[in-house]
Amino acid sequence: MLEFLQEKITKLFEKLSKRGLLSEQDIDDALKDIRIALLEADVHYRVVKELLESVKQKVMGEELSKSINPSQYLLGILKSELISIMGAPAPVKINGTGDIVMLVGLQGTGKTTTAVKLAKYMKDKKGLKPYLVSIDFNRPAAQEQLITLAKANGFPVNEDISSKGYEALKDLRLVSARQGCDFIIVDTAGRLHIDTALVSELKQVKETLNPAQTVLVVDSMMGHDVLKMAEGFMQGVGYDGAIFTKFEGDTRGGAVISFRKIIDKPIFYTGIGEAVSALEPFDPDKLVARIIGSGDLSGLVEKMTEVVTQEDVEDAKHLAKGKFTFQDFIKQLKMVKRIGSIESLFDMVPGFGKLKNNIQPDAVKKDMKVYEAIINSMTNQERSNPDLLNGKRKQRIAKGSGTKPEDVNRLIKRFYESQRMMDILQKGGIKGIKKYLH
Repeated sequence: MLEFLQEKITKLFEKLSKRGLLSEQDIDDALKDIRIALLEADVHYRVVKELLESVKQKVMGEELSKSINPSQYLLGILKSELISIMGAPAPVKINGTGDIVMLVGLQGTGKTTTAVKLAKYMKDKKGLKPYLVSIDFNRPAAQEQLITLAKANGFPVNEDISSKGYEALKDLRLVSARQGCDFIIVDTAGRLHIDTALVSELKQVKETLNPAQTVLVVDSMMGHDVLKMAEGFMQGVGYDGAIFTKFEGDTRGGAVISFRKIIDKPIFYTGIGEAVSALEPFDPDKLVARIIGSGDLSGLVEKMTEVVTQEDVEDAKHLAKGKFTFQDFIKQLKMVKRIGSIESLFDMVPGFGKLKNNIQPDAVKKDMKVYEAIINSMTNQERSNPDLLNGKRKQRIAKGSGTKPEDVNRLIKRFYESQRMMDILQKGGIKGIKKYLH
């Protein structure tokens, strides 16, 4: 995420750091480059203007001593100003039993999957039991999608609201209470564009439900159009904050930087992957740390703590002894699945941001499925001892997994690369891996 802006900022300050003390002209030139980078990243021009005026005022207002690295000082001010513009973190507020969170947004922004992600987040982090409802009467498939996702994740969901229409909305709190739920998430209808019919429908729903919070679901990939769309929903329906979906694919990030300043509403969460658990509280500090290339190690530790089990810890002890088999390799793949977006992990490690450019997420996911199928077709003896895999065994394994012998060979190559990586990690740590990947 935000690769474009991260690359521009990193290159600029790498160049500045070689100059030592900076003249006023150096600072003006740097601010000009930052301005261009921000505008190219789709940051709103008003936000860019105010940001850089504030940065320049603070930099020029200080007499820098020789003990201070001027480029790092400038970077520090830019960081604090970016954080200030995006505002403080703000969660969705659930105040009491029967509270309703109403999701609004255009069709295709990911409202339905976001409803389930929010339900899981509130259950896992807050200990609250959600009740899910879809009132998209124009697109029956949307109701079916929510019902399927909710059931798959063990959440109570309304299955017959379409037969009663808007009249059923009046009974939602009662129905939810009977299910023993703490709050309700309502997934509303969307359109490809904001129109009078959509606004009228959402206003009617909002008046009937009187939600505790109304949340705009935004597709991060919309770029410049995000703010125009957000202003349209604010004027037509009104909302308390936003959730940005598909954030892991947003290479520019201008909308997420500009949103608070232009719309004057907080961003609650960001969707960072397809997994139901891939929803994160929006944290400007961590986001800016990624933009300027200093990573987010606290976020990485938090993410790993959530997904690493005691079994993984025992496996790590086993690997430390120098043993690595296909059984271990498949466990690594499964743990990667639990973690979520591979690219987002690279963003969290200082200095690793550039490396993710060599990763193709879709290809990685496809490979993981193929590798699992191949390993599952091996005998226990073959999984424990890869050296047994001769031509005849490879043919049998390929046939049993529905793959080709070249796929088996590719897996074996990846396995030995992973084995080598584990060895490098044990001997040289993170520095060793960086050296290996470069």
